[in-house]
Amino acid sequence: MIEFTKITPQSRNIFDLYYSYKTIQNCETAFANLCSYSFLFHGEYAIVNDLLITRVHYDYNKEICYHCPIGLGDKVELVNMLIKDSIENNYKLKLILDCKEVIQVHFSDVFEIEDKREFYDYLYLRESLETLSGKKLQAKRNHCNKFEKLYDYKYVDITSDNIYSCIDFAKQWLTKTLEINSEEKESYENEFKVIEYFAENFEQLELIAGAIMVDDDIVAFTLGSKINDNTFCTHIEKANKDYDGAYAIINREFAKRLPKQYLYINREEDLGLEGLRKAKLSYNPIKLIEKQIATYIGQ
Repeated sequence: MIEFTKITPQSRNIFDLYYSYKTIQNCETAFANLCSYSFLFHGEYAIVNDLLITRVHYDYNKEICYHCPIGLGDKVELVNMLIKDSIENNYKLKLILDCKEVIQVHFSDVFEIEDKREFYDYLYLRESLETLSGKKLQAKRNHCNKFEKLYDYKYVDITSDNIYSCIDFAKQWLTKTLEINSEEKESYENEFKVIEYFAENFEQLELIAGAIMVDDDIVAFTLGSKINDNTFCTHIEKANKDYDGAYAIINREFAKRLPKQYLYINREEDLGLEGLRKAKLSYNPIKLIEKQIATYIGQ
C-alpha cells in the first residue's frame, strides 16, 4: 500500500525539490491549487521510487484521480503500483493524462480515455499579455486605452499586509454577482473560500498578486502562483464591470510585473461556460492544454 500525506502549505519544500523536473503546465498541478482546494478534493502526495505523485479525491476514498508523476523514477512501474493499490483498496482509479505516452504506450488496453474540453487550460505568452501587440489583440488595447482615459488609476502590489482588502472586494463582487446569477451559487462560494485560504497562507504559498485602484478603491485584482519554473498560473481575477476595461487593465498590468522567468501564463479552464470560453479565446492563447481522463477498467 502506498502511503499518502495531505498536501498543506508546510509541504512546500518537498514540492520545490521536484520543480526542476516538472515540465507539465496544467493548472491542477500548481502547488497553491492543490492546497487551496483540499476542502473539496483532499489533495495528497507521496514520494515513490524518486517520483513525486499527487492525487485528488473526486469521491473520498472511492474515486481517486492522479496527476502525472514528477521526477526521474520509473513511471510505468509506478502506474502498475497505483493499479494494484486501487484493486487492493477497492477504489476507482483515474489519471489526468499529463503524460499521455505512459498510458498510450503501456496501458492502452486497461484504461478508458475520455476527452474533457471544458477543462482544457488556456496558455499564453507572458510577453503577449503584457504588450497586447498585434491585430488580434487590438480590442484589448482599446479597452486598456479607454480605461486609462476615463480613470486616474494606480497599480498596487498585493502582499500579506494588504491582501484582506482584496477579500473585502471579492465579497462585494460575490454579492453583486449572485444577484445576477444565483445558479452558480455553490461554485462562486467555493471560489470565495479558496480566496480566503490564499489570504491566510499568502507567503507560504509564494503567491503573487496585484490590484488596480481608482480613488483609493480597488476596482480589480488578480492572484496566482507558479506551476513550474517557466509557467505561472492565474488562479483568481476579479474586476468591477462598472469600470469599463477593468479586466483588460489588470490582466495587462499584472503580466508586466511578473518575474521574467515566467515565459508562459496559464489562465486555467473555461468550465464549458460559453462567455468564459469566448473571453479566454479573445486573448489569443498560444496553446490549449488538452485534458483527458483515463479510467482504469481492468483487463
